[in-house]
Amino acid sequence: MEPANDVTGAVYAEQVGAVFRQLPIAVAVNFVNASLTAAVLAPMAARPFLLPWLLAVLLVTAGRLVLWLRYRRAAFRPENIHRWSRLATVGSLLTGLCWGVGGAVLFPIIPDLGKIFLTIVLGGMCAGTVVLNASHLPTLLAFLLSTSLPVAARFFVQGSAADSALGAMVVVFAAALTLGGKHLNRIFTEAMHLRFELNQANLRLQAEIDEHRATEASLRQAQKLEAIGQLTGGIAHDFNNLMTVIIGNLEFAKMRAGEKAGVAPRLQAALQAAERGVTLIQRLLAFARKQPLDPRSVDVGALVSGMEEFLRRTLGPEIRLVAAADPDSTPALIDANQLELAILNLAINARDALPEGGTVRIDVNNRRVDRQTMPELTPGNYVVVSISDDGTGMDDTTLAKAFDPFFTTKEAGSGTGLGLPMVHGFATQSGGTARIRSTLGEGTTVELWLPQASAPPPNRRLDRSASKIDRGAANVLLCDDDDDVRDLLGEFLGSIGYTVQEASDGEEALRLLDSGIEVDLLVTDYAMPGLNGLETIRQARLRRPELRSLVITGHAGPLAGDIAGVPILRKPFSPNQLARRMTAILAADC
Repeated sequence: MEPANDVTGAVYAEQVGAVFRQLPIAVAVNFVNASLTAAVLAPMAARPFLLPWLLAVLLVTAGRLVLWLRYRRAAFRPENIHRWSRLATVGSLLTGLCWGVGGAVLFPIIPDLGKIFLTIVLGGMCAGTVVLNASHLPTLLAFLLSTSLPVAARFFVQGSAADSALGAMVVVFAAALTLGGKHLNRIFTEAMHLRFELNQANLRLQAEIDEHRATEASLRQAQKLEAIGQLTGGIAHDFNNLMTVIIGNLEFAKMRAGEKAGVAPRLQAALQAAERGVTLIQRLLAFARKQPLDPRSVDVGALVSGMEEFLRRTLGPEIRLVAAADPDSTPALIDANQLELAILNLAINARDALPEGGTVRIDVNNRRVDRQTMPELTPGNYVVVSISDDGTGMDDTTLAKAFDPFFTTKEAGSGTGLGLPMVHGFATQSGGTARIRSTLGEGTTVELWLPQASAPPPNRRLDRSASKIDRGAANVLLCDDDDDVRDLLGEFLGSIGYTVQEASDGEEALRLLDSGIEVDLLVTDYAMPGLNGLETIRQARLRRPELRSLVITGHAGPLAGDIAGVPILRKPFSPNQLARRMTAILAADC
């Protein structure tokens, strides 16, 4: 229904409703006036017509009262408005006929004084109906015309000049009341139209205000996200360089300390603290959607199955873990490492919500999205990872802040408030989203909606030599503008058999190549003054097309430039990770 029709229908319903609201007054006035008229005219009437007339008036009055009672008890239905309108009009018509026809019959049998009294009563009844029924013109006209026209006709039938004049006066009086009633009806209708249009305008305004507030909230969240993203992205490069130096030196110290009591445990504790710092910056980058992702086709069901044992140890013996994947679930296009971190974060949150034990369930299935059900997602197929618990749950206030950065319900020092924001940021950056629902006292469910991959996942064998240091015997040109990083990596590579030449920027690296030194592998930082790492590699390959290269970078965002065929190792990394990556590059076929 169009808005204009909505207003018209509402106005019509209000007109009929106003008639029924006034009906008790009309019934009472009708009863009182009929009783008084009968009492006054009874001694004057020459024939016994007065009692039947009174009984007819009272019968119609009783019928209208029953109609009012039924209207009050009936449920409001727009389709019934016309039926109630017709019933109100018929009731008014019957009442008017009782007075009009009754008056025409009584006039010949009552004296002049009685005629004057009856005329005043009829005129007052007609004037009263204009006031009471002005909202509904059919009801008004039904009473007014059925009351006045029979009396006017009676006067005209009598034929005398005086009677004809009286009949004309009755017609003029009825016409005047009709015009006045139409005017009042128009005023009422226009007022109702204005009222309902204003109400609709208020509703639209309220909806726009709500939308504006939602937009403001989204804008504030986006600005907060952008501010944290700029801050985190800005410090990520330097922070990653620092962590590379710290982790590398700690691993160096561990290797040289051996198993010395009192030294190795402290070095290990320091290394773990450094790794927590790396995790924190990754969470900040994930929340801000600034961390580099490596999306690939991943069998999510197999990934969850591979994490089961680790998750059971993490959750503890008091918590039952149930993992189920739809056998027909398709692979997702995501960064497997970040998905594992997200699932681990959600599992730990579920564990914290189960202080007395309970069940954590992880489900994997396929779902299809259209623009109506989830407008924030591109329509298509998604893989949904659902992590649910039957723990303490959250109230609506807490639930509304669940994805806010740094918001936590845990005790001070027990949480950073970045777990759920990181999960949401990862899912959004991957082309999906995260949704959460919770009921206080019943539990919480978090769903990760991840885009479906078009290709099957590749077959991979796990590298079981994570703790083994690959030794080399190649010539390496190491280029990094950070002196601490360059000194650390140069010393480490030299200690495991590589011949290392060092350069502090791209121009110096190219000069060393031009000098004719033997170089098998160019290892270069990305963000450097002057030439960046990719440009350094491009110009180096113009000089030596067979030269192999590796970019090491602490840059948070995507790298600008042609990175096709250029291996990348992101900081912070351990010296062992660098050694393994270099061995793989040097061992690969050209």
